[in-house]
Amino acid sequence: MSKAIIAGSINMDIVVYVDKHPRVGETIFGREVKYFPGGKGSNQAVACKRLGCETMMVGRVGADEFGSTMVNFLRGEGIDTGGVLTVKGHATGTAFIVVDSQSENSIIVISGANKAWGSVDRLLPNVNAGDLVLAQFEVPDEIVLRSFNEARSAGARTILNPTPAKKCSKDLLAITNILVVNEIELQEISGISVDLNNDDEIFDAASALLSAGLETVVVTLGSKGVRLLDRGQKSRIGARPVKAVDTTGAGDCFIGAFTAGLIANYSMLDAVKLGNVAASISVTREGAASSIPTLEEVKKIFGELAG
Repeated sequence: MSKAIIAGSINMDIVVYVDKHPRVGETIFGREVKYFPGGKGSNQAVACKRLGCETMMVGRVGADEFGSTMVNFLRGEGIDTGGVLTVKGHATGTAFIVVDSQSENSIIVISGANKAWGSVDRLLPNVNAGDLVLAQFEVPDEIVLRSFNEARSAGARTILNPTPAKKCSKDLLAITNILVVNEIELQEISGISVDLNNDDEIFDAASALLSAGLETVVVTLGSKGVRLLDRGQKSRIGARPVKAVDTTGAGDCFIGAFTAGLIANYSMLDAVKLGNVAASISVTREGAASSIPTLEEVKKIFGELAG
């Protein structure tokens, strides 16, 4: 059976809830603080698993309490952690997240072990043809490139979520099958300024990326929905209206659900729609990984929309 393999970050999220974000030099009182499993790689792995596909996590944690907590959490989700190694001398990655009363967030990430992968013969211990390999930019660039090279050599397809936003090398884009970006990442990678109220400009920027060797570009636009450019075919998917509580991890939830849909042989468009529904549920809950819905929850709404 095909599976999702996520080569990425593993963090503990420390979330502070406030009425408003502080200005520079300002001290404010927060309402509460909570601890949640996080890291874009880990979040996407949880979303893949909860949305129904076999999932392996490949990453690094520190030899500390957060590290053991995160590995136990992933195992408890039913995720294969055979590719997660403990790195001595480095702390587990940590993200400090401030969420205001409008559900807007700002995030500071301390990478820790996510930047200390060390030397191993193979990064992906069990990749096969038909698998999907996901990566993000919370781990070193050379790790992403090596992971994708191993994936393509084995006949697997690759999905890149280039966040935090920065330029992508031509070598990396050339071995990426599917690119999933938000509006900031689209403009950063394409080098094209885009009016987000103009779909033609969004699709023009996405089309410019296809020349790098990509097959598919998915652009997530929050409340504006999703735009899909798949082998030249354009699709517009509207957002599902909900009352957001916490948008942290919504993009990771989308990507994981989208990947699970592809593993389940959904069409590209239906996989995007599945991810869209999953993300709309996640923003109504607190936390990142903890907010990700199950396949049963998503299918109920997905079926209603399809009907």
